[in-house]
Amino acid sequence: MKFELVKFSTNRSVDEALKIYKQRIADALMIHQKHKQNFVQRSCFLCGESGFTEADDFHGSYKVMRCDTCASYSVNPAPNEEALNDYYNNGKCNLLLSDLLKARYKKTSDFILDERIKIVLNLIGDIRKKEVNLLEIGCSSGSFLAKLKHFIADKFPDKRVLLAGIDIDANAIQSSVDKDLVLTVANAETFVRSAPGKYDIIVHFELIEHLLDPFSFMTNLHKLLSTNGRMLFSTPNADGLEMLASGYNDLRLLAHSIFPPMHLNAFSVANMTHFAIRCGFQVLEISTPGKLDIDMLTICADAIDNDGLKRLAILDEKTKGLIQYLVTFLNGSSHMLCILRKK
Repeated sequence: MKFELVKFSTNRSVDEALKIYKQRIADALMIHQKHKQNFVQRSCFLCGESGFTEADDFHGSYKVMRCDTCASYSVNPAPNEEALNDYYNNGKCNLLLSDLLKARYKKTSDFILDERIKIVLNLIGDIRKKEVNLLEIGCSSGSFLAKLKHFIADKFPDKRVLLAGIDIDANAIQSSVDKDLVLTVANAETFVRSAPGKYDIIVHFELIEHLLDPFSFMTNLHKLLSTNGRMLFSTPNADGLEMLASGYNDLRLLAHSIFPPMHLNAFSVANMTHFAIRCGFQVLEISTPGKLDIDMLTICADAIDNDGLKRLAILDEKTKGLIQYLVTFLNGSSHMLCILRKK
């Protein structure tokens, strides 16, 4: 068995990452200055309680709060829907990210998309019906659905798999990578309250951490799923190695689990099971298949305060690859994947 170190460049170049990061900060501060007077106070996204203690701030603006009951972290007060719509449709960082995702779609191999597609194909194969309805929430320009469509046609020629997607970003929908896809501009939290049909599979990637009310969102998705329907989603793991190594305000290649106005809720392997059960789901799998923690720490070693973690940067690549495998095996990577079933 090989333990190769996966380089961050398989995701994006360091220059691209830093450009998006700096623009995200600029957009975040713009939204805070423009909309802060209309921000809304929330109860805890995880347990529903309302007592908080301030833990930190985000670049001198948004407040990072720790729930006094379950110790989960969130942004409070949070941007309201008007502020979020402004950010996702007018923030320059989202145009940069959309271009990056479209470029990823054109690659013949991409370990992030490929792993997700493999899992979805297995979920489709488990469904005995001839017609399968699949919805992606937060589909951007449809990169994932377009690639999935190709594999479905090859693997399930006798099944009719109906693919649909929604995204709040009108620019992304208008620049769809596949004009045959049924993509709709919609706010996720609004859509799940009024969607017309039932879905056998619902997927959303790096979305739930963005939402004002993830509990309401998930309970509504529970209603949208057919009997024994599956949900596959990913979100940052707040207790992942790379997340713990650097703070909310440190130099980063990818967004922290808290990174307003987009990342408003910090999920972890520890709190996700509780959250899923509270929302009415059965947990089939929670894993952290991320492969980039060690290389991200290597690239950003100068910005890390912990002397022990700094030493990772000087290890040889074979050793780094083995450590990354261990981090992933112990559910300590900063990328979390969850598969739930409707009870």
